Amino acid sequence: MAPSGVRRAALRRAVLAFGRSGLRTLPWRETRDPWAILVSEVMLQQTSPARVLEPYRRFLRSFPTVRACAAAGPGDVLRAWAGLGYNRRARNLHRAATVMVERHGGDVPADLAALCALPGVGPYTARAVLVFAYETDHAVVDVNVARVIARAVEGGAVSAARVQEVADGLVPRGRGW
Repeated sequence: MAPSGVRRAALRRAVLAFGRSGLRTLPWRETRDPWAILVSEVMLQQTSPARVLEPYRRFLRSFPTVRACAAAGPGDVLRAWAGLGYNRRARNLHRAATVMVERHGGDVPADLAALCALPGVGPYTARAVLVFAYETDHAVVDVNVARVIARAVEGGAVSAARVQEVADGLVPRGRGW
């Protein structure tokens, strides 16, 4: 069951209204730097924003660019990551930085497939980077978004691919960020 145009427009308005009134001010929301956004998204995996704030700032002071992170030793990256736990994310971020230097000239790719090919970057993180850094019109679908789309828009259980397709169709063109 595809969402009707009226229901789709109402859902867009509700989401945009929530965004205007409900979003907190966070440093990664005040930049379009793809590296800073990738760092924030990796740090926010399984960690609350309050716990990420200071490590995020510390990490970017130590490694302000992809090249700086790739040039560092893994131990330096882990030390800058201290306090966040899940150290595998730091190791993957370091590996991703190395790949970006080797394959992308030190830039964070602006392509979904290239982002998803980076160590530790999945579909959610890749789309978040595309939306927040490059202002593309992708939907960033987490468990909660998927639940709303499945229940409120589609009327029941649907595949992850269908949820992503519907969510992408709900993004107001030119306003994905």
